[in-house]
Amino acid sequence: MRIKEITDKDICDVARTMVSAYSEEPWHENWSMDKAERRVRAILYNYGSLGLMAQENQEVVGAVLGYIDPYAEEDFFYISEIFVRAGRRKNGIGTVLLSKLEEKLLLQEVRVIQLMSIQHNIPFYEKNKMTKDSIYIMYKRID
Repeated sequence: MRIKEITDKDICDVARTMVSAYSEEPWHENWSMDKAERRVRAILYNYGSLGLMAQENQEVVGAVLGYIDPYAEEDFFYISEIFVRAGRRKNGIGTVLLSKLEEKLLLQEVRVIQLMSIQHNIPFYEKNKMTKDSIYIMYKRID
């Protein structure tokens, strides 16, 4: 497995993997390629963005994407997306992606990672030494 930074030329392949990953358990989401490409671009074009992808035999099997979120006393890195292709999960790919991300963030003196998750994925994040924060996610659908 090879981990590399995502570049503009990788966006289509990363988006294709995202579509595949989120079409399966537990999400069952129906992403179009256009919307997935827009999502990947939106994340990668943020301030302090960083995207890493895992490749096996030239195929993207997983990725982590996010950006630096400047805050009062220290910067945070917000993970917007982390996914692994169905059929490749539970093989350590997500853990390797997080580990490589941490290495790169330490070089930038960023020492806090944040993300939102569904309940189903909590065991994975706990295995990777992440803990629940005290923040609530609030939302409102407007009609």
